[in-house]
This record gives sequence, structure tokens and C-alpha cells, in this order.
Amino acid sequence: MDNFILDVQNVTYIRNNIKHINNITFSLKEGESLVIFGPENAGMPKLFDLIIQASPEYEGDIIYKGKSTKTLDYFEQLMHKRDIGYVHGDYGLISNMSVEQNISLPLEYHSTLSAARIKEHVESMIWILNLEHCKKLRPIDLTAAEILKTAFARAMVMDPDLLYIEHAFKINCPLNIKKVIDFLIDRSKRYDKSLIVITYYPQDYVNIADSFIMFFNGSIVFKGGRDDFINSDNPYLIQFKNNSLEGPMEIL
Repeated sequence: MDNFILDVQNVTYIRNNIKHINNITFSLKEGESLVIFGPENAGMPKLFDLIIQASPEYEGDIIYKGKSTKTLDYFEQLMHKRDIGYVHGDYGLISNMSVEQNISLPLEYHSTLSAARIKEHVESMIWILNLEHCKKLRPIDLTAAEILKTAFARAMVMDPDLLYIEHAFKINCPLNIKKVIDFLIDRSKRYDKSLIVITYYPQDYVNIADSFIMFFNGSIVFKGGRDDFINSDNPYLIQFKNNSLEGPMEIL
């Protein structure tokens, strides 16, 4: 029997009288890596409010680790947000903190580790991601790749069961962030760790993802595994892959 870490059931999300998400259903198994993609304003960014923020303002249900996020009280919502690692394209590093301070922050707030164990754990992440040379620097002094790797290390330092990455790699040189990609590839092989990537470039994750979902106008228009993504004749997928204005999607 499959164990699902996330189960999105017939969810519709309306905000400011705009229907951002329209009756979507999908599940994420423990150990599965999922890529969600589509054109701009397709509805993917609103998943953050539902999955991470556990916003109750939607129709349908979202089950995380067997429990509806609608039923979470204030303390449970805090624990829920702590349980999910999150990396966004804005990164959100604390500007007056160094690299090592930014990475250690989740452990200082949400773990019972001693200061010595926190330092040891943070040093390990810094070494893995080649941040030793800049660990004392603040975000303003970092390159784009160093900012990404710091944000990634902060998201991973608690070893979350679900890692959620949203448009985080779009301004980075692939060579400079290869350590991050290699980390993701290794992590995707673990049976107990799940991944969701929100992106405009799904082809970059063919070697990582188990399944792909495409959004358009708040609805799911394609869903399938790696082979389906590569070989499907779905007209929405073909139009997106070909970067074409011709097809079922009207792009404004």
C-alpha cells in the first residue's frame, strides 16, 4: 500500500474574487519527487498558501501526513511550517546575519540540539555546499549562487521529510549550483524524503522527478510520469515544450 505524505483533494482556491486554483487533485508519495510547471499565472504559486502556509481558505481538502491542514490549530500550524523545507527565488535570508547564522537559525529555534551540535551540523552543510570561504559574510556580499546555496542549506538543515522548491534556480549558472543539484539527485533516491519543485523549466528535472504535473488557468492539464512527460502528445505539454503561441493555451 502506498504511503502518501501529501494528498490534495478537489481543491479550489478563490482569493479577491479570483479563482486561482480550480478543482485540482494530486498526491505525493513518501520518497517521490514531483515537478509542477506551467506558464506564468497558471496557478502554481498559490500552492504555497495551501501547502506551506496551511491557509484554510479553500474548498476541498489537503491532507499532510494523514491530517487535514484545515484542522490545524495555531501551534500545529507552526509545527507544520517547520516540518517542510522551503526555498523560494527570493530566498529570504536575514540581511544582518552571516551565512552560518542564517543556516543555523532553524536549529536554534526548532531543535533541542546543544550549541556545539548545532555548530557541527551547520559546518557539515557548509562543507557539503562549498560555502566555507564565505561563511562569515552577510547576504549583501554573496554571489547569486552563494545566496541560493545558503538558502538551500537553511531549508535542509532540519532534514525535512518534504522539500518544496519554488523558482529558486532561475538566475543561477548551472555550473555554480551543481552541488545543489547533486544534493537533490542523491536525496531523490531516498525512500523517506519527498520533493516538490515549482518551475518554468521542467526539462531540467527529468533526472530527478518521478512525476510531472502541468497547470494552466488554475487547472491541471497534464499529469504523468517521466516517460509520459518525455513522450506524451498532450497538446498543452507540446505547446509548452515548443514555446509556441499555437495550441490550446491562449498566452496574453
